[in-house]
Amino acid sequence: MKKLLVALAGLILSTQCLAQVVTSKGTGTATYGWSLSAGDKDKAYKAAQVSAVERYFAEAGEAESENFEAIQPKIEANLDKFLLSTTIINEQNQESAKKYSVAVRVEINVAKLRSTIRGSSATSKTAQAERSQLVYVFVGREVSSVRSFDDRVVKRAEVEREASVDRSKSVKGAEGEVVRGNAVATAANKKSSESVTAKASIKVETGGSTTRKADDTSYRLLSMNNTKTSITSVFSQGGFQVAEPEFVLEDKDIKAVNQDFSTGNDLAPGTLRGVVAALRNAQVPYLVLATLDVGAPMQDDATGMQRVAVTVTGRVLDVSGKLPREVASVPAVQYAGLGADNASASGKALKDASLAAAREVVSRLNAAGIR
Repeated sequence: MKKLLVALAGLILSTQCLAQVVTSKGTGTATYGWSLSAGDKDKAYKAAQVSAVERYFAEAGEAESENFEAIQPKIEANLDKFLLSTTIINEQNQESAKKYSVAVRVEINVAKLRSTIRGSSATSKTAQAERSQLVYVFVGREVSSVRSFDDRVVKRAEVEREASVDRSKSVKGAEGEVVRGNAVATAANKKSSESVTAKASIKVETGGSTTRKADDTSYRLLSMNNTKTSITSVFSQGGFQVAEPEFVLEDKDIKAVNQDFSTGNDLAPGTLRGVVAALRNAQVPYLVLATLDVGAPMQDDATGMQRVAVTVTGRVLDVSGKLPREVASVPAVQYAGLGADNASASGKALKDASLAAAREVVSRLNAAGIR
C-alpha cells in the first residue's frame, strides 16, 4: 500500500514538472526549382518547427497568440533554444507540383517561452518603481446546496354553448248532427298533432401556461491560502506589483465579496463600489477578480485515480479613471487535477487552475500593452 502511495505521489510530482515541457505538432512546406535540395528541405523543416510553436500558442488562447506574434522573430532566430527535441513523423515530395512537405513533433521549453514573453512585455521595459500595482481576489468555491422548483402550471378553458328549439302544434276537429223523427243525434271528433325539434352544440377551447424558475444555488467557499504565494509569484514575474487584498480592502468589503460569491457569480453593485473606493484610496489602479468553481470528484478511467475539474472565470478592472472599465477578461476555462483521494485531487486542481488563471490574466494584460 505504501509503495502504491509513493508511486501515485511520484506521478503527481512528475506531472507538475512536465508542465514546463509540452509536445506539439507542426507542418512546413517549401517549393523548389528543377530539383529538391538540402536547403529546400531545411527551409520546410524550420517552417514546421515554427508552426508547432504557433500551434501551442493558438491552443493556449487569443492573448497567447498575440504574445507569439510579438516574439516570433526571436523564436525563428533561436529555435534550438526553445525546442528541446524535434522528430520527423512524415514527409512528402510532390515532384509534379515541385513541393516538399514535412510534419514534425517537437518538445517545447515553455519556461523559456514565458521568460521571453515577459522580457518583451511592456512591463519589462518599465522601471520597477513605475510598474503598476494590482489587487487580486481569487475565490474558490464548491456547490453546497441546490434548490429546485416545480413547474407552475395554469390551465384555462372557454366553453360556448348554442341551443335552438322548434315547436309546432295543430288541432283538427269535425262536428255533425242527424235528425230522425223526433230525435236529434249529434257527433263530434277532434284530432291534434304536435312536433318538437331541438338542436344543441358545445364548443370548448383549452389553453394555459407553464412557468419554470431557475435553481437557487448556494456555494461553500474554499480556502486559497495554499495558493496565494504561487499566484503572487506569477503576477510579480509578469511585471506587476502585487498588493495583498487584506491590506487594501476593509473587513466589511471582504465580507461582502465572500457573501456575494457564495450566492451568485457577480458582485452586487454596492459591494463593487466599496471595493473600487478602497483601491482608489490606496492608489492601486487594477483589480483582478476570479472565481474557481470546483466540480464533483470522479474516477479517472485512464489512471483509476480521483479526478476533479475546476472552472475558472475572471476579469480585470482599471479603476484609475472616473469610471472603472474592464481591460481584460478570462472566459470560462476548465482545468482538472488528479489525486489519490478526493481532497488531494481537489487541492491540486484548485492550485493548477488558479496558476493558469493568473498566467492568462498576465498574458492578456501584456497583449493589451498594460504596464
